[in-house]
Amino acid sequence: MTFDSHMNREIIHLAYPVIVGMISHTVLNLVDTAMVGRLGDVALGAVGLGSFFVMVTVLIFGSLGVGTQAITARRLGENRTEEFVRIAFNAFLLSCIVGIVVSLAGYGSSTWIFHRLSDRPEIVEKGIPYLRIRFLGIFSLIIIFTLRGYAFGMARVRIDMIVSLIVNLLNIVLNYFLIFGHWIFPRLEVSGAALASVISTVVGLVIYLLSIRYRIIERLPHDDHGYRLSRELVGRIARISAPRAIQSFSILGFIVFLSLIGKIGVGELAISNIIFKAFNFSFMIGLAIGAASATLVGRSLGQGNGELAARYGWHSVGLGTLGMGCIGILFMLFPRQIMGVFTHVPDTIEKGVLPFRLLGAFQFIDGAGIVLSRTLQGAGSTLYVMISEMVAVWCVLIPFSYITVMVMHGGIVLAWWALFLYIIVFSAAMLWKFHEGGWKKIKI
Repeated sequence: MTFDSHMNREIIHLAYPVIVGMISHTVLNLVDTAMVGRLGDVALGAVGLGSFFVMVTVLIFGSLGVGTQAITARRLGENRTEEFVRIAFNAFLLSCIVGIVVSLAGYGSSTWIFHRLSDRPEIVEKGIPYLRIRFLGIFSLIIIFTLRGYAFGMARVRIDMIVSLIVNLLNIVLNYFLIFGHWIFPRLEVSGAALASVISTVVGLVIYLLSIRYRIIERLPHDDHGYRLSRELVGRIARISAPRAIQSFSILGFIVFLSLIGKIGVGELAISNIIFKAFNFSFMIGLAIGAASATLVGRSLGQGNGELAARYGWHSVGLGTLGMGCIGILFMLFPRQIMGVFTHVPDTIEKGVLPFRLLGAFQFIDGAGIVLSRTLQGAGSTLYVMISEMVAVWCVLIPFSYITVMVMHGGIVLAWWALFLYIIVFSAAMLWKFHEGGWKKIKI
């Protein structure tokens, strides 16, 4: 494959708005944690557990965006402009139904859920109202994730960047007023944090809908037929998205991994959490380039040009490996300085130096796996990616981490080799599948 600077610029053009949006989410998480942390450990624990459950729920049901992006990008390449309105309407309708059902079910079962998340009465007391309020707004997040897939499929990624910036800035401002009761607002503490999240995401949904309507739909040729339910299209979106939804459960495997690390010691658990937080900055680069690759590969397949699709994929792998690798080099060169941002305990920092450096080295391999997993999903190969992820987590990461901790009684470095082995297996599976080329024949 020859180097194509134009192709690289096209990938970067689609990826950088996604990175900006993801950075704004990261900033929100840091500010949100800092504000809630001023309410005490109980509040921080309640919000942490509730936020995690909300995140998992949105990852599962927001997977509708994966199927929406794959179909939209394919139709873009096929130049079937008459399909765009129909895709947008049916994806929106499906996400509305799913979102409302999830919101109502979650609101009604919040008490039961939080009693399963914690056995500490003080955390449960604060966590239940937080989770109830957050569930009231989950419908908006599910719809936003679906509309994001449509915007990405249309290669209109700046819409999501603008909405993300507005939503996260509004969330921070509302946190300030509603958590602490500044100006005319009541002091709602934990409930205020939840309400700020719900209001900001609903506002974001309105902006997203207006942007899709007036910046995309109104500029396309369409008639009333586009605004009709298509069971075939809804079924196709759900079918492509379902494996990605199931794959989201793999996050539970990483929780098991951290719980095993916690059996080594409190300091080892603390440093592992810090390493994962730092890893998010590298991960978002791979995810953004993968999202761009999914659109460009899907479009090329729609044009009937599998060779062009492969070139976009391999160029994306190169950029993803380079980007994540550069972050990895920083991990290797400045581990103490980076970890010092999160903790000032010298002993904890020293325990993390070697695993931090090793993770940095593995970013070159992880970059290929993350980019190609999104690329293959964009091509419609969601089932293969799901199976690969589940095998890598439950047949590699968990068994090997259990053996290193519970059988061999090893330290944090040995335990983290289980994660590195997971990265190798998953990335190798993605590289083999993309090189094999069967994804080029998938019909959407």
